[in-house]
Amino acid sequence: MQVKTNSNLFCFQAVASARTQSDEFIKEFLVSHQKIPILVHDLIMVELWKQKVFKIILSDKEEPKSAFPLYTIIYHELLLANLLETVTFHSDAVETFGDSVTDLGDWCHRSLCYLVTQSASEKEKSVYFELKNKVSDTSNLKDLDRQYKVIEYEKGIKAITIVRHLFENCLNSDSGLPPSIGRRLLYTHDIPIILCQLLEQKPWIIIGYDKSNTQRRQHIWHENGSWIPDEKTSCVIHKPEAQIWLCLFQILLANSSSLKYDCSVGHRRTALLKLRPLLTELKLDVLPVLIDLRRFLEHLSLNESYGGTSDKINMCLIEVVPEIRESLVSKYKNKWRKLATLFKEQTESNRGKEAAKKAALQWTEAFSEEHLSQLFSSSLGNSGDENPLYPTPRCPTCGEIASKRCSRCRQEWYCGRECQVKHWLKHKGACDLLAEAINSDKNSN
Repeated sequence: MQVKTNSNLFCFQAVASARTQSDEFIKEFLVSHQKIPILVHDLIMVELWKQKVFKIILSDKEEPKSAFPLYTIIYHELLLANLLETVTFHSDAVETFGDSVTDLGDWCHRSLCYLVTQSASEKEKSVYFELKNKVSDTSNLKDLDRQYKVIEYEKGIKAITIVRHLFENCLNSDSGLPPSIGRRLLYTHDIPIILCQLLEQKPWIIIGYDKSNTQRRQHIWHENGSWIPDEKTSCVIHKPEAQIWLCLFQILLANSSSLKYDCSVGHRRTALLKLRPLLTELKLDVLPVLIDLRRFLEHLSLNESYGGTSDKINMCLIEVVPEIRESLVSKYKNKWRKLATLFKEQTESNRGKEAAKKAALQWTEAFSEEHLSQLFSSSLGNSGDENPLYPTPRCPTCGEIASKRCSRCRQEWYCGRECQVKHWLKHKGACDLLAEAINSDKNSN
């Protein structure tokens, strides 16, 4: 629990430093102490735990006495992805990944594939959006399953930026990354095809009801993790879309490495040519480099062999495997059920309950309005934007803007007494845990 809380603080500070363009000492600390491979190891470990152990806990349908330990693990993967998204922007940080970069590339591939499957149609995207804004159920397990699906979708959007940073480094002639990661991303996973599909599906744009369930409108994903109505933004190209266009430009036109992507292959050529109508004049004005990309696609449409490469260039002599995931799968083979049982026993023991209380208190302090406001005040300035990690509080029952706070835990907000009473059965467990942790901390001091 302590590690997860420290990761929270690391992530907050790293994001704040990036937004203010100040000294990014968190990144420097991770690089100088060789901690970035550990972040990747934790990322893969949590992902595997969710796929194996968490699914067993859900299938058992036994209501946990407290959902907090499970939620911290589910959320931890998204938090690590957010931190890696920030540090991979720097080439000196990417060069310290070592062999773990293969696992990170595979994680990006899995996350992007999930995003493609969950955004194949407007109906499927609206299902996610409804889960995002759904009023909490009285069942902890159902709510955890809901949050799991929401986080899986959102980590896919985070993976877009990470994979772009990886390509930017591995397709550079001066890159310190092994060429095997570029081959794996380009040829084994064929990431460009997935990126083309995402440009068509636009998972960052969803049509759905707002939190008040009064009007169906188009919403745009914001980098702080929230969805804002389309009329409140004037962006021509949204951040995930811009990252994909820049990534494709890097692969097709700004590639200075020995790795070349063969665009003449039938399915690749078809996927790339579908992008031509998406390159509007407005987008070209915002990202002028796309003019060259559009010209490349026009040449590709006229010549079937244009953009082809020699098979000798793309020949892979050594296939690198994701060591972290493979070792974890091998180590815990046929032990997932035992791990799920052990997790339940430990979290429901007296020691586990005390650890949960301590962690809850640490999370309360880390996510406090005062702490986050102080951390992000300099980056937000007088722009009028909401704090990216502490937006305007809304009632969990009706979705309206909330002005009243729970007097016991000081964490949940409500629009009024009626909604608070309706939500009490769901809130009681977390409220008791937080209130007890706060009281015990006061008594110890």
